Amino acid sequence: MIQEFVPIPNAAYAKGVSAPFCGVIGDVTLVAGGANFPEKSLLEGGAKKVYRDIWAHDGAAWNHAGLLPDSTAYGATFAVEGALIFAGGNVNGQTTDKVYEVSLGEDCQAVVKPLPALPVPMEQAGWTSDGECLYLVGGAGTKGVFACKIGEYIWTQVAELPEPLVQPVAFAAGGKLYVWGGFNPETLEVSPRGICLQDGQWTEAPGIPDDGTFTGTTGVTLPDGRLAIVGGVNREIFARALHNTPEDRIPYLSKEPAEYRFRSEVWAFDPADESWALLCDEPACALAGPGVAVLPNGSIVVAGGELKPGVRSPRIFTLKF
Repeated sequence: MIQEFVPIPNAAYAKGVSAPFCGVIGDVTLVAGGANFPEKSLLEGGAKKVYRDIWAHDGAAWNHAGLLPDSTAYGATFAVEGALIFAGGNVNGQTTDKVYEVSLGEDCQAVVKPLPALPVPMEQAGWTSDGECLYLVGGAGTKGVFACKIGEYIWTQVAELPEPLVQPVAFAAGGKLYVWGGFNPETLEVSPRGICLQDGQWTEAPGIPDDGTFTGTTGVTLPDGRLAIVGGVNREIFARALHNTPEDRIPYLSKEPAEYRFRSEVWAFDPADESWALLCDEPACALAGPGVAVLPNGSIVVAGGELKPGVRSPRIFTLKF
């Protein structure tokens, strides 16, 4: 079942953004940063704009809760007790190592506190948490797997991916770190595989259930400990696009949204028996790079994302299973 949020009351955000920070503090949903093409579409040669606004939804309406120190998209969002951690991302064309703690003060205004920087700049990484530990996995420019303890936020490298992966999905449970999908920027392969790190060794993990990919996908941990996967590209179509020549650009960008076959299925991974289950097949979830978070009642918030390359969705809604 879908329940729509009222739109964010801002002309730029009314066009939708992709790859925002998105999380929940108490019963307040935050959407911050993100990127879109506000004046002309990508097809028309428009310029991408990245934002620094922080928006808070208290269950009734959106309020402008403050500003990030930098205009940022493609970063990681971690939910911790009473706050969110925003890590890495892209700041107006440059990958960043900045990390911030965002909490809420009086009148639901954001309190932004800088934290120790990442060891390397990171964007389009996988992210997850397990108990008191936060993880960042791969992304643009690094094969590193980094971890920190909540409250200390000193990041250290704990492993290296077998290959570079941009936009993978990560999930940690029971001493295991799972990584699915992503694409290799060197070989341009779009991965259908899963791998698992345990006791310092990588092994194969249960593959992606439909032999697709979890690339351009956002994962979030449900209250019952399962991982839910929302959105993502079609592996075959995206793989072809990575090999496009300049002459292919306009034909590729001119297609209707349905022709890109973004993932509408929402899958859940249960670490207890390492199995996948289909939660729903919802056309509204056919997005790339949506912001995703979990409300206290277990509903999943889905914010923005791409409807097709260069075109964002302004919708923000919840999924209830």
